[in-house]
Amino acid sequence: MNPHTPMHIRPAVPADVPDILSLVNDHVRQGDLLPRTAVSIRETLDDWLVGEDEDGDIVACVSLLFYTDALAEVRSLAVADKAKGQGWGRTIVNALIAQAKLRGVPTLFALTRAVGFFQRAGFAVSTMERFPEKVWRDCHACPLLDACDETAVVLHLNAPHPMPHPSASSGQDYLNIQLSNIHVSQSKGVLPMSTSKVNKVVLAYSGGLDTSVIVPWLRENYDCEVIAFCANLGQDEAELEGLAEKAIASGASKVYIEDLRHEFAKDFLIPMMQAGAIYERQYLLGTSVARPLIAKWQVAIAEAEGADAVAHGATGKGNDQVRFELTYKALNPTLKVIAPWREWDIRSREDALAYAKKHNVPVVQTEKSIYSRDANLWHLSHEGGILEDPANEPEEIMYQWTVSPENAPDEAEVVKIDFEKGVPTAVNDVQLPPAVLIAQLNDLGAKHGVGRIDLVENRLVGMKSHGVYETPGGTILYAAHRELESLCLDRDTSHYKEQMAVRYAELVYNGKWFTSLREAMQAFVENTQESVTGWVKLKLYKGNVMVIGRYSPESLYREDFATFGQEDVYDQSDAVGFITLFGLQMKVKAMMEVSDGGQTRYAAPDYSKFKRD
Repeated sequence: MNPHTPMHIRPAVPADVPDILSLVNDHVRQGDLLPRTAVSIRETLDDWLVGEDEDGDIVACVSLLFYTDALAEVRSLAVADKAKGQGWGRTIVNALIAQAKLRGVPTLFALTRAVGFFQRAGFAVSTMERFPEKVWRDCHACPLLDACDETAVVLHLNAPHPMPHPSASSGQDYLNIQLSNIHVSQSKGVLPMSTSKVNKVVLAYSGGLDTSVIVPWLRENYDCEVIAFCANLGQDEAELEGLAEKAIASGASKVYIEDLRHEFAKDFLIPMMQAGAIYERQYLLGTSVARPLIAKWQVAIAEAEGADAVAHGATGKGNDQVRFELTYKALNPTLKVIAPWREWDIRSREDALAYAKKHNVPVVQTEKSIYSRDANLWHLSHEGGILEDPANEPEEIMYQWTVSPENAPDEAEVVKIDFEKGVPTAVNDVQLPPAVLIAQLNDLGAKHGVGRIDLVENRLVGMKSHGVYETPGGTILYAAHRELESLCLDRDTSHYKEQMAVRYAELVYNGKWFTSLREAMQAFVENTQESVTGWVKLKLYKGNVMVIGRYSPESLYREDFATFGQEDVYDQSDAVGFITLFGLQMKVKAMMEVSDGGQTRYAAPDYSKFKRD
């Protein structure tokens, strides 16, 4: 390249995606970058810059990832080998800094091994601990997570006139909306249950009637700014449509919608499945395991936004209030917790609708279902209605995910699941990331009526409740994983792990995900999974999951070892001494009982002494 030829730095366009992917993958293979997919690049294309040489080739790229209005990351910086040493890296980073200033971002950061390069661009060395936990979501995919060799660098920009960030893509599903004309209530009402001042609160927001009403209630009663946060955990896409606009119309100043399906599957569902955790022998913990993840992100957003409080819409008689609040305490005990259902005088749907009307909260008038439901990637739960009497059989119309076993296909379907170190990696020989894999198993299981559970459970708060759960993919996955472990784990480890699974399930159910005990248990589980590699075949038929084959290169089952005729591994005559020692305590007790002419307590009666009628 002629050094006098100007460098062409421009925003990326859809036609650039293959070239960007190729350039990034070159650096991934060298261990310099985390992998990106064509889909993720395409969905975040507005945040990418590319460098184009005089031949029209893409020789450099970089992207800007927004975490908040106040923080963005410089990532996926890559320069083609043929263009290195010509200043493309410095030029494209300077262009990205200029773009960040235009967007009004006060702070940029990066994780890098090229510290000197970023220092020459004006960045200063920082520490990872300075950044909120939400920054590290990409690090979950990094093999060096526990021994990171990258350095955090930060650049503070002078950006007095922030521009609104465009709606981000579904790849991050990050939406940060700030409307300058939102009128913040100046009401000086009495602060309920506390006289402490709250300036800014992050609310776990679903868009339903309750959380929509909570937004103006918080502003009215706490005289504070409300930031709404919604987690996409795989619920119906219709629940997310128009959510941001609705929250803003209800009085929220900002809205975060985060696609957490990958994190949910990888860091919560798969570890829980590996532990074999099942609450009270049936419940696969779909709601229980989701709450700590939602609360974790609430805390991270609160830290990034400088909020001093978090709020949730759980009632004062259920389990969810505990799950949310234990996570808050574990991750940031300095945050004030607001639980409106324990404070306000709203006691019915009619009360909530009246409050919404009074405060101009947009509520779509729909016929209320008699059932209370919770849906995510893992399950769909049903409570209330006729289920309040556990003697009633659930109505078929209640089920929204799985077909009834009676109406399932008359032909069985075989599914093969591959595992690597306890992690499911493929379905029917197609490699899939965890969230997509679970979704595919959901479709297969639902089609065959798999995963229906009718359960009377013991709530943490002390009462019993009756619920019905649909967990099609999870049911299949648990069955396959358990079967592969039967090949790969020795007896003592397997039996101890079964005992521990009961306690693990209790921790999850009770909201104690972020505890030392659960983490210690997880370390044990991870150790047991080192050999759990192989595949399992299952047959799905009218609500049943039947194992029809399993294989592992780490299998402890050896047909030649188990064959009776082989004496080189096991000499059958050894059994005499083994049985003698194994039953010695029983023998000693019996000998004590028969001494002096007695008999053992298990001795059969002497029927000869009984007279016949």
